[in-house]
Order: sequence, then C-alpha cells, then structure tokens
Amino acid sequence: MEITRAAIACPLCRTITEELVYLVLSAQSPFPQREQVKDRWCPAGCHLLNPVRWRKEMPPLPGDAA
Repeated sequence: MEITRAAIACPLCRTITEELVYLVLSAQSPFPQREQVKDRWCPAGCHLLNPVRWRKEMPPLPGDAA
C-alpha cells in the first residue's frame, strides 16, 4: 500500500515536504511491518525550480546509494 505523508522541512524554503511511502502490511498484524520512502518533494516546487541544490541539501532517502 502506498501513502503520502508530511515529512521534514525543505532546506530551501522551510515548507514541510511530502513523502510517498510504500507500506508492507501483514495479515497477522494490524500495523505495517516495514516502510520504504520512495519519493520526497516540496509542495512549493523547490525540487523543480532548483533541482541541483535540492539534491545537494536534502538528506538521501533510505535505501539510496550514498
């Protein structure tokens, strides 16, 4: 299941970013077993207006090659 949720503050404009998160569910538990952040963006558009600076200043997503 994929959900969108609020994340950390954008380092460029301080707007709260949003994340697309994949949740791994289990029939044996009412809670997600694991989650993977697939994407992160700024609702103000900083990720589109300044993509190089955005990639430089944003922390990497879990699972990204560092």
